[in-house]
Amino acid sequence: MDRANLSDLEAFCPPGFEGHLGLFLEFAPGVDVDEVPDPYHGGAAGFTRAIDLIEAASDGLLDHLADDGRAG
Repeated sequence: MDRANLSDLEAFCPPGFEGHLGLFLEFAPGVDVDEVPDPYHGGAAGFTRAIDLIEAASDGLLDHLADDGRAG
């Protein structure tokens, strides 16, 4: 959910990979960050912020998948 995770995943991609890898918050338009912050550095509020971002991106991902299903 951050650039370090994305970099790790990209390292596993086989040559010629044509799928999509990206940051999870790409699916959460309107949020003020592009990476889910590490909640361990923000106390209870950090965990609340992380789950709010994850829920927003999850909703956006589900919408994206549903839209792709209708288009194809």
